[in-house]
Amino acid sequence: MFPKYLYRGDSDPKNDRNLKLTLNSSVIKTNLCNGGNGREIFNDTLYSIVNKHIHIGWDKTHFLSFSTDEQIAFQYANREKREYEEIFDSQENWDFAVLTIDTSVLTYKRQIATGIYCAHFYPYSREFQPFYRLILIDTYTYLKSNMFGSIDLSQAITKATESKEWLILPAMPFGNGECSSKLDVACFKERRMFKIM
Repeated sequence: MFPKYLYRGDSDPKNDRNLKLTLNSSVIKTNLCNGGNGREIFNDTLYSIVNKHIHIGWDKTHFLSFSTDEQIAFQYANREKREYEEIFDSQENWDFAVLTIDTSVLTYKRQIATGIYCAHFYPYSREFQPFYRLILIDTYTYLKSNMFGSIDLSQAITKATESKEWLILPAMPFGNGECSSKLDVACFKERRMFKIM
């Protein structure tokens, strides 16, 4: 079943994606922006790429991870479980953000494979108008449907289950058939910022 909301906890501790600056503009970025290869996602099976993101770890990933559980998003954003308070001025110094996608803003939600959906929405950024296309992956459903492939997906399936994880692939083209590393923020219902106390 397609979720009503998807949540992302994000702190960008090494400032790899320049989150504090971009979150106040019209896009957030995947780790692909930090020297990744935009065509790499096409060089292997999708289930091995999803496994690489979830289980192995991929510092140049094309995906952004979300959860259907807001508390899990907070856990990923505040891994040290420290006390925090919400701040309401995005220009202030903040430590992490929790982003909420309201999937009702996504149009043309079409299942293109088991656990994989294509959707569109109207973007803020002129760069992507008239519509922004993205791919959403229900990681548990997708990986379970491919568990008898050539690689062991059991650890990724366990992690996907625990995190109630969905992946978003910004599917806008960027030069030479590569995928963009930018996700337009028009899909977010909320962008909440928090300061560790």
